[in-house]
Amino acid sequence: MSFLALIFVMKLLMIHSKGAYMQKKSKAMAHAQEYDKSELKLDGLVLVCYVSVEDQDTFDTDIISKQGADEILAGIDLIQGFPGRVQEENEEVAKGNEKLRRQAEAAAKNPKVKPPTEKPREPRKLILDPSMYKVDRVLVYPWAHLSNFLSNESTASEVCPKIAALLKQQGIDAHYSPFGWYKAFKIECLGHEVAESFRDVRLAVLADEVRATSQFKIITEKGKIMDFCDNSEESRKKAKIPEQYSGPDWKDFQDFIRSEVLGLRAEEGEPPHIALMKKFEIADFDDASDQGNFRWYTRGIILKSLIRDYVEHLVIENGAVLVDTPVMYTVKNKKLTAQTARFPAKTYTVLSGNNRYLLRFASDFLLFNMFSEMNIREETMPLRAYEYEQYAFRREQAGELSGLRRLRAFTMPDMHTLCKDLPQAVEEFKRQFVMDNKCLRDLGIKTFMIVRTTEEFWAENKAWIVDVVKSEARPAMLELWPERYYYFIMKYERPALSVAGQSSCLATIQIDVESAEDYIEQYGKKRQKYNISWHGKDGSSGHPIILHNSPSGGMERVVWALLEGNIRTQETHVTGFKTWLSPIQARVMSVGKDQASYAQEVADELNRRCIRADLDDRDETVGKKIRQAEVEWIPYTVVVGAEEVKNKTVSIRKRLIGEKIIEGKTSEQINNVSLDDLVAMVDKDLEGFPRRELPLPFRKFSTRVYFRT
Repeated sequence: MSFLALIFVMKLLMIHSKGAYMQKKSKAMAHAQEYDKSELKLDGLVLVCYVSVEDQDTFDTDIISKQGADEILAGIDLIQGFPGRVQEENEEVAKGNEKLRRQAEAAAKNPKVKPPTEKPREPRKLILDPSMYKVDRVLVYPWAHLSNFLSNESTASEVCPKIAALLKQQGIDAHYSPFGWYKAFKIECLGHEVAESFRDVRLAVLADEVRATSQFKIITEKGKIMDFCDNSEESRKKAKIPEQYSGPDWKDFQDFIRSEVLGLRAEEGEPPHIALMKKFEIADFDDASDQGNFRWYTRGIILKSLIRDYVEHLVIENGAVLVDTPVMYTVKNKKLTAQTARFPAKTYTVLSGNNRYLLRFASDFLLFNMFSEMNIREETMPLRAYEYEQYAFRREQAGELSGLRRLRAFTMPDMHTLCKDLPQAVEEFKRQFVMDNKCLRDLGIKTFMIVRTTEEFWAENKAWIVDVVKSEARPAMLELWPERYYYFIMKYERPALSVAGQSSCLATIQIDVESAEDYIEQYGKKRQKYNISWHGKDGSSGHPIILHNSPSGGMERVVWALLEGNIRTQETHVTGFKTWLSPIQARVMSVGKDQASYAQEVADELNRRCIRADLDDRDETVGKKIRQAEVEWIPYTVVVGAEEVKNKTVSIRKRLIGEKIIEGKTSEQINNVSLDDLVAMVDKDLEGFPRRELPLPFRKFSTRVYFRT
């Protein structure tokens, strides 16, 4: 199988020609398109547009035809505007050359003036006379040879006539060639700079217009609602953070507002977490792979595995069942296309024989397909289905990639809950809100809250939403939409902050009122949905409300938040991962060689008791070993000297991870405690959390594997 970068793509090849001629020969299929002319001859300067309609384009021929017509109009503008753009470029060249000439003259008269280092540029010359860069008429021509994945549906024949009709509405003299015929044709490509162009036209079933202005408000920790701004540029420029949140203690909340609402500019330079993930040998780029795909080293695998174990235990504890759906799905299923094309993603296509499949960018598609085939009983709801989604794929543009924050292949713990109706969905939302907050607290990540919903839903549900915010005793942002634009009527997000103050979402819960329906009305048309139904013992039935919930957010972004969060607060708080998450939980070291054997015994015993411990057996001073442990954020540094050997005890430096740094103190010293007491201390940190073993080579510095040179 091979990978392509584009999906939902009608192929469009445009050739600017001196005239065009087409002649029908014979039918190529039984139901060839009716066309009353035997030939078509177009004089003048013709833009010949060869069109290939692919398998998913016939989902809605009106939409794909409009998108095709828009691309052709853009092609006409490109050709007809080209001489003007060249003239503008030449005017800039002339200005530059004149500046160089004056500089050269000044240098010739005055030795102190430096002569120009640049040479005058030649003005650009058009290949043809400017009068040839125009389009008198357009010929839309169905041409199967542009694609191996042609649509088999009869409606494919509608596309070229519809494109021509749309162009005529714009005042273009447009014609089309018939579909389903063997035809002879003649064109004479003009051969100028923009005479040939190729377009991929992606099917996108969203409306053209941008959604109406939404309103942003602040819900205070006491439940007061404060107007802030709307999403217009003018309003955001005028917006001021309320005085009660303007002090230095509220810097994080201020950065959150700037990023989520006011439009923080993109980070400059390499995000700080990238250097740290390399230094700790958590993850790294791989030049031999597609950009945005990472290699993960042992420590990173331990981190991700622990988070996976934790989230899975959490959702099972909260009533979820476990499922796993395929990583790819067909482009020919209309209910899947309806969802994918409504939110066109930068998706990878997999070729398998004569069929195409999409690599999923979310688990919804085949999970909802599975739901639609189930016998869902009323008494089983809320029905929670959890999938550890490994992997999801999004082909982000290279400039959009940002280390572990935004990448092209990621892992998403994802739970979807079927609720009988909206009241049950609201109660379930409240339960899952508590669950998600516990998850992020246990991970040790500071997050903020933003609720996005419709004005109608807010008016009817304001009281409990405010109560949810007040339960945290921290302010939150609220975005109100005039109406629903997406499948959800409410979306709750927990963003974390980077060092630069850029926010990215981790946990999220969405209340989906659309996906379970058999169809929806959209832009005057019925769109097929998943038709998921529940059935009651009394014969009642209905379409469930679906909650989308990722309790932690994507695995890679969790690691991003852990690293960036630590760097962000490193001047004020002790850096480190919580003990249960730390790849190395305890580091054992001896003061001298005489204690090396006992130190080995201690390290072995800790690993035997499921505590990830390594032994620093280097021939270095104990001070240097301790400093290394501090640099690596090791929670427990265990030191054994002569006295500890004699008493069969250990001395401990316990790192005060996450606590405020007071007078430079980052650890607590605990001397001469028994090994059992040490184990009890670590066990207390690990209570209720998953455990993973440390691979044998990592249990001693002398056998430790280094992935980076």
